Amino acid sequence: MTATLPQQWFNRASEDLTVARLVFKENHLAHVCFLCQQCIEKSLKAYLLAKTAGYPRTHKLVDLLGECQKLDPDFARFSEDCLTIDQYYIPTRYPNGVPGSSSSGIPDKREAEAALASAEAILQFVSSLLV
Repeated sequence: MTATLPQQWFNRASEDLTVARLVFKENHLAHVCFLCQQCIEKSLKAYLLAKTAGYPRTHKLVDLLGECQKLDPDFARFSEDCLTIDQYYIPTRYPNGVPGSSSSGIPDKREAEAALASAEAILQFVSSLLV
């Protein structure tokens, strides 16, 4: 049997987190942060699809989180995570705009670890709501 569309989005989010953990071991920290952004985006979209059969056409985590909060106020606990990780969507992919605290502008290990922790927490939270 085929997975439902929300489950397909959730599965892709899980895969992004798995790959983020792998590239963290190889010290590709900008990619870790981007994949964590993708994990969170897809997790939130999976939740919105499951609850409303749609989601806003945006990549902005803060906007997606706001939509989720309308349905479940407990999502508010992830506001700071989404504000931070929103920064990683575009700049982590291009050399002229990478946000981060290392001298090269690339996210450092501490930032990548924090992004992983945020993605894991949000993915787990969404998982608990989709069962």
